[in-house]
Amino acid sequence: MEKWTIQKLFQSQLDGTAPTLNVPLYQLKAAQAIGGCRTEAMGSHAQFCANGHLCGVFYNSCRHRGCPQCQFAAKERWLAQWSARLLNVKHHHWIFTVPHLLLALWRYNREWFQDKMYLAVSHTLKQLSRSKAHLGAQPGYLLALHTWGRNLSEHPHIHCLITHGGLDSTGKWVSPKRGVMFPVKVMRRLFRGKFLAAVKQALAQSTLVLPPEQQTTQVTNLSNKLGRIDWQVYACAPYAHGLGVAKYLARYMRGGAINNSQITSVKNNVLTFKYKSHQTKKTERQQVSLPQFSRMVLRHLPLKGKPTIRYYGVYHPTVVNKLNLARGQFKQSSFIAVTLPTWQDILNKLGTTLICPECGIQERIASAPIKR
Repeated sequence: MEKWTIQKLFQSQLDGTAPTLNVPLYQLKAAQAIGGCRTEAMGSHAQFCANGHLCGVFYNSCRHRGCPQCQFAAKERWLAQWSARLLNVKHHHWIFTVPHLLLALWRYNREWFQDKMYLAVSHTLKQLSRSKAHLGAQPGYLLALHTWGRNLSEHPHIHCLITHGGLDSTGKWVSPKRGVMFPVKVMRRLFRGKFLAAVKQALAQSTLVLPPEQQTTQVTNLSNKLGRIDWQVYACAPYAHGLGVAKYLARYMRGGAINNSQITSVKNNVLTFKYKSHQTKKTERQQVSLPQFSRMVLRHLPLKGKPTIRYYGVYHPTVVNKLNLARGQFKQSSFIAVTLPTWQDILNKLGTTLICPECGIQERIASAPIKR
């Protein structure tokens, strides 16, 4: 059976389906990049061993964050860097989700929407962290935006990885005042209030692009309605260490919302893919047309120039002194810049060893790009 990948889908379908995809230009450019990854379209480079022997000529990668083919190395380097930063303390994993009734607004204001999601979550956590009734200290946490459900539906939500405790004003690590870090009900209320306040302010300032089917009054009424219901904030059981959650986030921070292995078949212009359902806890299959699947994949690509993970508190890259102050209290050595794994290291981890055919040396270095 012929094996289909995201790259092959874009290669074979994009030219014919592009006029009907109805997606932003940056998504079409991303599809072109992913379709051309490690092909002649990206140019090539030569690989030499340390003794100067030519080992081969290889096509370049596209390096797009949404490419499932070439982003494994980026994931491994991010994980190496941030696993070295993590404190040896219990961590919490929380998920903040906006109601699906706001999806129409999301589609027309994605950059504004995701920025306000980050602000609403981070300000909620800062407020509760500073409160002496809850913590009275500065924890370390990172926020990661995901825009998809497992079936590639639109499902914008933010994952939070946060330390159990933080540094107080004297530099001492303190634990939460109660058994739980922060009450889920309080986080729901604050998150909801801060996000809806941003929506109402933007409506008053006319800075939002409203969907054609909605007017300002309708969005205002919707905001008032959403202010009276509970929003979804899911709190997982605490982890003994944050590495497990970091590995989970690394899987999706680069490479897109779906793996090539999830595509099971393509027949008569219909693609079938599989996913594990949150509802049934079973592997489900969904069938969609090739153009529709292209749109479903493209709409979850990250916005150009916008990070999908942001860092706060003692995990912010600019406050290494505070991080090391905390590390010392957990008998961890001071954090220093990590030597990131090279692509040779990553290949070795995958069980692939590159050997020079001339002299048998394993290490290779890349030359300057080859001009076409």
